[in-house]
Amino acid sequence: MLQCDSYYINEDTLTLEPVFVDGFQSRIGTMHGVYYSKMSIRSLLEEACIRYASTFDGRIQAIQKFMEYRHKTPLLIIPDTVGAVPTISHLQAECVWLFNHHYQINALSPNVSEIIFSNGYTIQVNVSKKVITKQQQRLYSTMEAYRSMHRKKIYIEKSRTVLNLE
Repeated sequence: MLQCDSYYINEDTLTLEPVFVDGFQSRIGTMHGVYYSKMSIRSLLEEACIRYASTFDGRIQAIQKFMEYRHKTPLLIIPDTVGAVPTISHLQAECVWLFNHHYQINALSPNVSEIIFSNGYTIQVNVSKKVITKQQQRLYSTMEAYRSMHRKKIYIEKSRTVLNLE
């Protein structure tokens, strides 16, 4: 097992899962393997957000206001690149975070699903396929809304610059 920190939360991150074994609190599934951390999931996400000039709570509050998601709010760590969604409330110890990578969802039972990522990495989560699909849609909708807002902002700023030069 390799102890790791929030630098593993990046474009290659697939999942964050809680574990409570041998002093570890988190398992980080990535495109390159699985890493363990003694940091909590919340601490890992907080530190990752801070690297990109915000906080976990700040990002969640902004998305809740902008997208009107009150529960199980997506988190944009790097708004155009890295985002994640909780499978259940992030306040619950069993919460698993799924990142914005392509995956298939297999329903194993009404409340247990298997997530299979394109690199073959697989996890089981204790939520229905319907919940995971809804969360995945929320994440992609949020990311696209922020991209659109950013494109519009750039266009307006360039237009104003052109007008000021004339």
